[in-house]
Amino acid sequence: MMRPLGFSLLLLAACADAPPPPAVVGSVPPPPPSRFDGTYRGMATRSFGTANDCGRPSGQLYMILAQGRATGSLPASGEARGVVSSDGSLTLRATLDATQRATGRISDSFEFTARFQTRNCAWDIRLNREG
Repeated sequence: MMRPLGFSLLLLAACADAPPPPAVVGSVPPPPPSRFDGTYRGMATRSFGTANDCGRPSGQLYMILAQGRATGSLPASGEARGVVSSDGSLTLRATLDATQRATGRISDSFEFTARFQTRNCAWDIRLNREG
């Protein structure tokens, strides 16, 4: 049985008006920059503990904040990471042992102050944003 040519053209026209398939969603976009972003440098000064347990009495530390995510270092613990809140509060957690953490705050003058404490040692941390 032959179909009329008009019917076939109508079907083809209907296919041409179909909406395009949904776009494939790629990776999630990065978070927006935070007002605290930048490079911070300063000191950690031991406030409790002995040299035998804790090492040097003070040492230089750094922290880089990009899009609200912090990467830095902690005394005797190595690399640490955290996320800054809109009010400037920040907890840096050691990447090898997340129970080791320094909780502090970045002030409006872009100074990060925190206390880092382990079982036998404690340090006061003070970092300032460069630039």
